[in-house]
Amino acid sequence: MKFKHFFVAAGILATTIQSIQAQCTIVASAQSTTIPCNGSTILSVNGSGTSQVAFSETFNSGVPIGWQFSQTVTIANNTCGVPSLDGTDFMWMGNQSVAPREMTTVPLDVSSGGQVCFDMRYAIQAQASPCEGPDLASEGVYIQFSTDAGLSWTTMQYWSPLGGYDPLMTSWQNYCVPIPAAAQTNATQFRWTQLAVSGAPYDHWGLDNIMITANIPNYNITWLHDNYSYGAGVYIGDNPTPVSPTGTTSYVVMMTDSTSTCYDTITISVSYPQIDSVSTINPTCGSINGSLTATSSGGAGGYTYSIGSAFQTSGTFNNLDTALYTIIMVDQNNCSDTLTALLDGVDSLQITNLTSVTTTCGLDNGVIGFDIEGGTPMFQYSIDYGQSFSASSTFSSLAPGVYPIYVEDINGCFDSDSVEIFPSTNPNIDNVSSTLEFCSLSDGGITSTASLGVSPYLFVLYQGNNLISNNPTGNFTGLSSGDYSMLVVDQIGCVDSVTVTVDSIPAPIAPLQDTVLCNLTLQINGVLSYTGTNWTSNTPLINFSNIAGMNPTIQADTAGIYTITVADSVCNFTESFQLTFVADPYTHVIDTTLCVGETQILAALIQPQNVDYSWSTGQSTSAISVTESGNYIVTTTNMCGSSIDTATVEFYFCDLELPNVFTPNNDGSNDYFQLLFFGGLKTFNCTILNRWGQVIREYDDAAFMWDGKDESGDDVLEGVYFYIVTAVSNGGNEIIKQGNVTLVRSE
Repeated sequence: MKFKHFFVAAGILATTIQSIQAQCTIVASAQSTTIPCNGSTILSVNGSGTSQVAFSETFNSGVPIGWQFSQTVTIANNTCGVPSLDGTDFMWMGNQSVAPREMTTVPLDVSSGGQVCFDMRYAIQAQASPCEGPDLASEGVYIQFSTDAGLSWTTMQYWSPLGGYDPLMTSWQNYCVPIPAAAQTNATQFRWTQLAVSGAPYDHWGLDNIMITANIPNYNITWLHDNYSYGAGVYIGDNPTPVSPTGTTSYVVMMTDSTSTCYDTITISVSYPQIDSVSTINPTCGSINGSLTATSSGGAGGYTYSIGSAFQTSGTFNNLDTALYTIIMVDQNNCSDTLTALLDGVDSLQITNLTSVTTTCGLDNGVIGFDIEGGTPMFQYSIDYGQSFSASSTFSSLAPGVYPIYVEDINGCFDSDSVEIFPSTNPNIDNVSSTLEFCSLSDGGITSTASLGVSPYLFVLYQGNNLISNNPTGNFTGLSSGDYSMLVVDQIGCVDSVTVTVDSIPAPIAPLQDTVLCNLTLQINGVLSYTGTNWTSNTPLINFSNIAGMNPTIQADTAGIYTITVADSVCNFTESFQLTFVADPYTHVIDTTLCVGETQILAALIQPQNVDYSWSTGQSTSAISVTESGNYIVTTTNMCGSSIDTATVEFYFCDLELPNVFTPNNDGSNDYFQLLFFGGLKTFNCTILNRWGQVIREYDDAAFMWDGKDESGDDVLEGVYFYIVTAVSNGGNEIIKQGNVTLVRSE
């Protein structure tokens, strides 16, 4: 919503006046913070204490209040699409505001100083009216004050549009401007004015949140170094007494109302004059034509110079002889500095330290060099009687010969001399030989010698781009086969080179594999050796037709597994394989007689060379069970053949037979009572009784042997004894035998 107003000479301030408590602030300044030696400067101060609002306008009432102005303005909260900083209404100088555009306050009491704060924004250049911004340097806004009811105005600050697109100027910004001393009266008016406008549709701007604060006159400001005070309520001004420090000095100013106190410090530094540099030109060719020039800075300026005579304003002194000069400089405040400078005159130009480097390696690479004493740069040098000159005193790439040396300086001073460069020879590699590399063991070698050039020599060996080694003898060992570059470098760096090849003897080839054979002979094939072979075995049962031959015949004494090794001591080569001579298969089975009802396990003899077994019964295990009489045939085979054997098995009805008399006299004949025949028994028991039925001995082993003693080990009497034998055969038949036996103890 827009409001249009026209106000003329509103004489009363309708805004709210309020007191705002704040700490004091004070800023010290100086006419100059750096003064020359013996100089002085004026100290100034600008302070503010507890203040009160002298004028306040936010435009939030919808109309301007308390102004003395003749303008038509727009008040709204979003003119041109850019809200104010607080989002409320603001004043806009649009296309209905004609030039000169201004807003002027009523007279205000700011006799104790204060500040003017406000928000302001320029429209952006070239936008549509009423949003078209100022762009020319003269189209900006001024803030001014008047102390004579508007008859004359003094500018406090001006804001240039800076071309009309500056983002700082075209956005809302808050500004605060101190009230200057000349504006500090009890009836001061302030105005915001745009003095130059391209026309009503152009150069628009706005204001908001204007606040003018006035200091309350109850503070006193005092400089502490001289106790100068401005008096109560005077917050801005100069200290009438200049300060003249002799070195860097800080000055403190205090502002207080006996309750609140604040300070500020300003530091004044002293600039002393100094001679910064002295440039010299030495006398030349024995003349008194030297000069020096001094340059200075600092202090108060107005420098004058002397080197022991009258002072002059120029720092340049001419026509000087060789000497040490003291330059004195004095500035206009009578402060001074001194510096010394040496003019080192040369009576003549002289060639010194003339050296030559003879040619090397048979090349035109001689060098001549020398130094110069005296004279005056720039120098020019010649080694051809002055026909041509060089800016350098070093000459290189010279052939052998005698060279005249001539040098001349910028003043025409000169000197001459001569030097000879001698010829030279290049080193030569005389004898190169190589030794073989065996079996890729890097045991090849190269031998060489050299002559000419300048000994001693350094021999360097490369293979491709790789440095192998270097030494002073020319002998290299531990080399692999291949092509090498041999270089010899003499004492002065001259080089000769040759290419040398180290040939190789390859390692033996022995394509040996583990082998299995039926006979006891093996012919070796495919072994190739250039350095000899040696055949060995892990057993003396192996014989070689030629232990040093490449492919001998191997003969074994018997079947078995053997380790065969071929070696070459030259190449450190060893190769082994396993040789297996397989024996013919062999087996055997045993004839057997058994009791009827028993089962016989027929086990064929197992040999490690046997591979499988086959029985006439059709079974293929190494052992079978039989229960009937007959002939049983077993066959075993391997890669070398087969072996056959037959077992005869008979089954019969088993019985027990015992003697009826024995003579336990230890004569080795019939000394025991025992079974005369037995076999195939599963269980057995024999009880021996005397004639009264008493048990003398009892056995449960069919292999028992009664020696005529009782259980206590005592001999029993001669006589007749009874036995009872019970047994069960393996076939399950029960056998019972009873009878008597006569024990005779005859000699």
